[in-house]
Amino acid sequence: MEQRSFAEDFFFDLMRDSQRVRAVHLAERERWIRTLEISGREEVLFELEMLLRGIDCFFNLRNLFGDKQPAPDRDFRQELKAARDATHRAAHLTRRLIVQKQEQALLFRSFVEATVADDRARARLGTELREQRTPEESLFLLRSGLCAHQGIVDHLLRVESTPQQVFIDVGRALRHELFVSRYFCPPAPLEFRAEYDRVSSVKVLEALRQSVDEKRRRAFALALLAAFRSLRALRYVPTSPIPHTRRVLVILALVRSELSALIGYLETELPRLVATVQGVGSAALAARDAAASLRAALQRVPPILSDAITARAQIDAHRDQLASAAKDTIGAIARALDPRLSRQAIFESGEERIEASQRLRFDLRVFRELCRASAERLGASDATVSMVEPVRRFSLEFRDVGYQLLRHSDRELFDLVRAWGPGGLENTPDRIQKAREDCRRLREVLDRALENVGKRAELKNYPLDEREVREALARRLAAV
Repeated sequence: MEQRSFAEDFFFDLMRDSQRVRAVHLAERERWIRTLEISGREEVLFELEMLLRGIDCFFNLRNLFGDKQPAPDRDFRQELKAARDATHRAAHLTRRLIVQKQEQALLFRSFVEATVADDRARARLGTELREQRTPEESLFLLRSGLCAHQGIVDHLLRVESTPQQVFIDVGRALRHELFVSRYFCPPAPLEFRAEYDRVSSVKVLEALRQSVDEKRRRAFALALLAAFRSLRALRYVPTSPIPHTRRVLVILALVRSELSALIGYLETELPRLVATVQGVGSAALAARDAAASLRAALQRVPPILSDAITARAQIDAHRDQLASAAKDTIGAIARALDPRLSRQAIFESGEERIEASQRLRFDLRVFRELCRASAERLGASDATVSMVEPVRRFSLEFRDVGYQLLRHSDRELFDLVRAWGPGGLENTPDRIQKAREDCRRLREVLDRALENVGKRAELKNYPLDEREVREALARRLAAV
């Protein structure tokens, strides 16, 4: 791993490669989300795009009924209500992602467009907004379209029944609204977003970090990102006593669709990606076993509308079965990376979140102390630029595990050490001073990150082991 610099985030490169189009818009959107001073912005963005993906999937009848197609005279009112509720929630979330000042400016522009008498001026104003020059404009345009479709659906629901063709036509119109969005077009099943997609298990991240075969590492990481994203989506199908909303049907249809796409990837693409001149190898065979297990699990979980839903227990059982299938898949993939891992080792302890927070806190503390010690060494009269080496080495380790556990908005400041590759710094007074200043600034970033992580409720009864921190610091400072 030594050949990779700190700024060359493996997961970032993987996600960027999965984004086959719109790379410029997605990069601009990523910069924009980091500037938003909105609490929980990454989670809001995840829920928004989850619902957009769900709306796209929900109007594919195979995701609702499987191979057993509905009766031609079926009334789709309940399904249309579920889509309407998902659309309403998505429109609400777009409003939360636009700061008030920008929101007021966009509303005023929309008001002027609607009231100006000169059609030429009105066309010009409308064209400017439809160009979607910024993420805010794209969000506002998306929200306007979603609200308009919600109003149409509200009126359609006043009719006594909703034929299948009307349901499909509403879906076509809604999907068109989604896919003309430059910045918020819903990602495909195996297309990922750096803002919120994560492998959230420390054990799995360690197994990926230890993999020496880069092709194998990338292939399995993509499958893991897909499985963990499905698990995260299922959190929005709440457990009792929290009441369900109709949009949980949209989420369950989405998860089933994306797990089905994961089966295809494990059966066909992953073996091709890890193949060598000797053959596909044991890794590909393990992936095929995981795909077979996931396929069998989905066959035991009928599509959400293949049978009439009469009780909440049916939806809860559906959610639990899909979550179990995703966890089984993660366990099988992890075992292919490290035979010591299993579903039980990753999930059954019930302490995954505590383990992740503890690891992140420990890594941040060691990183901060390394920056402090290196800055002191670089301030000496006989300092050399090699004294930054402990920080550079730890940055590679941190990038593969602890960094992946950070919120996306906390990541940008860690790119201070992007030039600290092996031999990347000349041994001159200016370079030494620059490295010292970077250590000082990075320590300030780590102080803030440590303060935020230390507030997590799950760490309240788990104090940091100071002796373990000192030992880790001593080992890394001695390994120059």
